[in-house]
Amino acid sequence: MLESLINGIRLVNFTSLDTKEIKMIYDWRNNHKIAKYMINKSIEWNEHIRFIDTLSSSNDKIYFLAYKDDLAIGVISFVNISKSSCEFGIYASPDLRGMGDLLMGVVVDYAFNRLCVKEILAKAFMDNLRAITLYKKFEFNIIKKDKDMIYFSRQGGVELNISLCQERLLA
Repeated sequence: MLESLINGIRLVNFTSLDTKEIKMIYDWRNNHKIAKYMINKSIEWNEHIRFIDTLSSSNDKIYFLAYKDDLAIGVISFVNISKSSCEFGIYASPDLRGMGDLLMGVVVDYAFNRLCVKEILAKAFMDNLRAITLYKKFEFNIIKKDKDMIYFSRQGGVELNISLCQERLLA
């Protein structure tokens, strides 16, 4: 699936991005506001391109550039996708504020209704208070802590759309 529309947010799969979008994401990813909360604090251009190239043959991860109308607002990703769970990642454009709720709504909807998982997992650095607050707001529970990270889980519930999941399983 190269493009989806969820809650008014258009998701464009990284495998179908144009050069301008790829460069924009590279710049966002290396921006200090975002990079400080990444495990790898900076990435090289060639590494970025190689990573995007690997996504077309991957069955357990998917990355999207999110648009509201014609404005690129952020990136969401799903990794370690299995029949029962996935882990998500999220970041907004470093030039925008207040995108967290929009992006999280899409994460929850996509994971439960398109990927049809029963559990969504996430992690955040201990000092990433904005992410921690956002995850709690969206009913994620803390399941573990270590010296650097807090780990979260959210079980599927009412938002699970059985007909969408059945269509996916039959496809």
